[in-house]
Amino acid sequence: MKKILSIALLLAVMAGAMAQQGTREYVSALITFADTNLIPQDSLNKYGIVLQTRSGRMATALIDAAQYQAFLNANLAERVQPSTRVFLRDEQVNPMPVGHKHDCCKEGHDISRRTHLLDENAIRNDEAKGWYVGLLLGGASNHMDVKSARWSGTWYGGRGLDLDARVGYQFNQWFGFHTGLSLVSKNYATYLNVNYMDLVDKYYTTYNNMYLQLPVLADLSVGGDDVRINFSFGGYCGYWMSQWRHGYVYVADDPRPYSGDAYSFVEGSDNRFDAGLAGGLGLNFRVSRNWQLHFEGTYYHGMLSTAKDFKTYNRTWVFDMGLTYHF
Repeated sequence: MKKILSIALLLAVMAGAMAQQGTREYVSALITFADTNLIPQDSLNKYGIVLQTRSGRMATALIDAAQYQAFLNANLAERVQPSTRVFLRDEQVNPMPVGHKHDCCKEGHDISRRTHLLDENAIRNDEAKGWYVGLLLGGASNHMDVKSARWSGTWYGGRGLDLDARVGYQFNQWFGFHTGLSLVSKNYATYLNVNYMDLVDKYYTTYNNMYLQLPVLADLSVGGDDVRINFSFGGYCGYWMSQWRHGYVYVADDPRPYSGDAYSFVEGSDNRFDAGLAGGLGLNFRVSRNWQLHFEGTYYHGMLSTAKDFKTYNRTWVFDMGLTYHF
């Protein structure tokens, strides 16, 4: 009996050795490179690294388990995220062709199932996901949409500045949202026919208005790893902070024109709360791992009249550029 057990144990050991013959233990990992350049080929060979998929600065790879710690100590990559350890035969390991950026493994191949390698879209989504903050500066162009006015005449558009402190979140590479606070000039000018005691006089006046706004916009993004086109849509609310008038201004209780300056709001006639719809188009450039450069234009369509006794609405274009930091 003891001889039979000994023979069975010996056969089991021999079978295990034969099964392991020609196999190697690998660590399946997600590698983030310091830039878009790959690790040199001699380093790939030295540490037994076999690239499986690649997108931008990220790639999935199989790393020889015996060399894995030495590879980490060499600091050749910005980040290495291990997932599983597997035993594979040489014929099961298919390296990605040099310069190729897509999954080279055959559909349904056993290695894809056993190592859970991420596909190209999953890599991009993981890299894009997260919060970001930024500051944008630019110009604003505003005109008044006059549905009804106190006096007849001509209304002209005006130009000003915009300062946008932004915070946003990306759910994946193509969808996110952003909000924040912005200071925007909504300026205009008028040349009105003012009728007083059957006399009609023309008064030219410029109006410099400063608004504090809170936009909330959804973002849709398309493009490559480093350059993307961004479409945004949503709404905004705001508060009319101040107004400066220059030129001749008609005052109801004093028919004489005068040169105006800072304006004191009248609760019964001025509507200081602003709200409406917003949409925009932008171009984003990735300048480093965490920083992006933005060029964008946004249109704000006011839906609340600036006055309570007649109907005038702000129509504002804002053109900005700035930087955002992605965590």
